[in-house]
Amino acid sequence: MNIRLLAADMDGTLLNDNYQLSERTAKAIRAWADSGRYFVPSTGRPMCAMDSIIKLFPEDMPFVVYNGAMAVMHRSKELLYSITIQAETALEIWKLGNEKNLPAAAWANDALFANKDCKEIRFYQEATNAPAKFVDDLTEVARQGITKILWFDEPANVLVHQKEMQAHFGRRINCHGTRPELFEFVDPSASKADALETVRQKLGVTREEMAAVGDGYNDLSMLRYAGYSIAMGNAPKDIQAECSHVTLTNNEDGVAVWIEEILRNDV
Repeated sequence: MNIRLLAADMDGTLLNDNYQLSERTAKAIRAWADSGRYFVPSTGRPMCAMDSIIKLFPEDMPFVVYNGAMAVMHRSKELLYSITIQAETALEIWKLGNEKNLPAAAWANDALFANKDCKEIRFYQEATNAPAKFVDDLTEVARQGITKILWFDEPANVLVHQKEMQAHFGRRINCHGTRPELFEFVDPSASKADALETVRQKLGVTREEMAAVGDGYNDLSMLRYAGYSIAMGNAPKDIQAECSHVTLTNNEDGVAVWIEEILRNDV
């Protein structure tokens, strides 16, 4: 198996249920890079919430963030790929969230904006290491270009939002749940697969030399794109069914287990 690049989701994949990167997984990631291969985090998170991975790489490496709406070299800050939501659509999403009385947040130019000060937003600020600016009117922010919008709600309601918003916006937006309590919107042309296409070309890697690992529906585009795909043991069964291989869960260091097996076969 000639795999030169591994693209990996963060939450539910590299991180355990406590949102921590285990020592075993961190060691496996570093060993993967030391073997001469590329490791590309591919996540819904912004760059400012990637400290646990960034510290593993003194060398400049590509990161796919905002669910594929951006790809950037994490040291040089070279922007490889960037897609923002149409301003009119962004304002409509924000209005709908307010009408539903949901906590909502938006990312623009790597800055965080939110509609209310509440426990959900405070938790998200802490998780992303980013202070939020609270705004009622998102018009000026939308003109700058919004990378991603999030709604916070009960897990059961996230599934309802999925059906309603896909029906409402159609092809105008790409939306999906990313954590049980998070529902996210990005531009329809943004996906982890499209961002990885740009990364692949920059690094001179073929699709057949790429592997991707993930646990959620927002990972499907890259799992389908890569030549080899790995589902986490905690991924839904329909995602597992689409993949080349199923590893252990995120709480059992599933990514590390797969990497260690690949590296053993190098010997």
